[in-house]
Amino acid sequence: MRRPRKSSDYREYYEVLRYRKGEKVLEDFPYSGRVKVALIFPNKYNIASSSLSFSFVAKLLNESGIVCERFFHEGWFRKYYSLETQSPLDEFRIWAFSVHHELDFFNVLELLKNKGIPLSWRERNKDHPLIIVGGALTYFAPFMFWEVADAIYHGDLEEYLEKFVESLLLNEKGKVLSSLLQIPSVSIPPEGKVFKKLATYENLNDNPPYSHVIPSYGEFSKRLLVEVGRGCIRRCKFCVAGHTQKPVRFIKPNVLKKIVEKYKEEKFGFISATITDYPWLDELLDVLERYSIKFSVSSMRMDGLNLRLLKLLKKSGQKTFTVAPEGGSQKIRDILGKDIEEEDIENALQVGREAGFDRIKMYFIYGLEEEREEDLIAIKELADFARSLGYTKITLSLNPLIPKPRTPFEKRAMLPFRILREKFLFLKKILRDYRLTFEGIRESILQYRLAFADESLSREWVKIYEKFGDRELRRRILKT
Repeated sequence: MRRPRKSSDYREYYEVLRYRKGEKVLEDFPYSGRVKVALIFPNKYNIASSSLSFSFVAKLLNESGIVCERFFHEGWFRKYYSLETQSPLDEFRIWAFSVHHELDFFNVLELLKNKGIPLSWRERNKDHPLIIVGGALTYFAPFMFWEVADAIYHGDLEEYLEKFVESLLLNEKGKVLSSLLQIPSVSIPPEGKVFKKLATYENLNDNPPYSHVIPSYGEFSKRLLVEVGRGCIRRCKFCVAGHTQKPVRFIKPNVLKKIVEKYKEEKFGFISATITDYPWLDELLDVLERYSIKFSVSSMRMDGLNLRLLKLLKKSGQKTFTVAPEGGSQKIRDILGKDIEEEDIENALQVGREAGFDRIKMYFIYGLEEEREEDLIAIKELADFARSLGYTKITLSLNPLIPKPRTPFEKRAMLPFRILREKFLFLKKILRDYRLTFEGIRESILQYRLAFADESLSREWVKIYEKFGDRELRRRILKT
């Protein structure tokens, strides 16, 4: 750990150090070696710390002989210090971005600009860091970073981990890229090479993904994150996970048991598309009860809930019962491919009350072409039903439909801003008695435009950003 030489860097240094001191390190590494990789999450620490894949990739690379340190992004950062040793980003020759959200595209550009690195690979030379992009976004939106990245890894890192590490160990930009060319799930924009297939790793039980640090800040603060399953057995038409991460893979209960037993003093956060589709849920709950483990889950299906699971979540300290009907009416749920009936929703809400929850948060999608006023009113009717059961604090999350590539909705156009705003204002009016959270319509449209970018748009956007900056780029993307 080295203190900064300039007093102007102290604030940034101590901001990173504060987060690092709040981490409980379960597995540490020497962080000394010939090849150093900066693993960068292009968003705030609280969001980065909630990403299991961000932590797990760092763990994988460090176990494989690479010195990998984690970084996060704040717009006011200039030096960028690593979490592990507070080393400045300039000391790393390979920068690997873990990107999971479309709007983080702007953060990647901002970080490169803050560091004085040319945004386009066309303008960088051998003395500039090698820029690699990976993460969930590359599963379905591969071309957004085409003008920015020297290499893009698409899919599960574990599938080609050995070859990937072998390439990085060459430690010379040209040689690394030449070696990465041999991986079928890697795109090399400077060579015009497009990936041939999405990397899919099927042997999750050989090295089960769990975090090597427990953060004190973020959505899953003070919890050890463990992956329970990858992919989804459902085929909701709007959701990427069920259509890109195939086949569905689950961690076996005996493997999870070993992790729980090893870290039984910790709280756990179990990550999967939906815990209620885990085939051995009762066996997992047996283990958690045996060791009196407090835990949370990332997602639950309304048609698979059981009282035991909810009671254990309540006992673990969870205050809010969170579910996703998505559509207020059966018509909308059917169009979305949600595959749940009115009866499933009513039963789930009743089971939540039986488990002792009096707070509930429900997620809804609006903005389908087939949607009518009565479909929006049906959202209020569900909220009213929840209130009639005795829920005293009801939060409704309202989000526009964002069609995604590689899903059955990829041919759908997102509704125009004016129509979405009219629908949203109507929802605000009829739901004025409830607490509402929502994603901004402009931000949602930006996500839609970014996800469907091609190589030429990527190049155009980089040029606009270089010349006019972030605000103008957003404005022009919204106009297209």
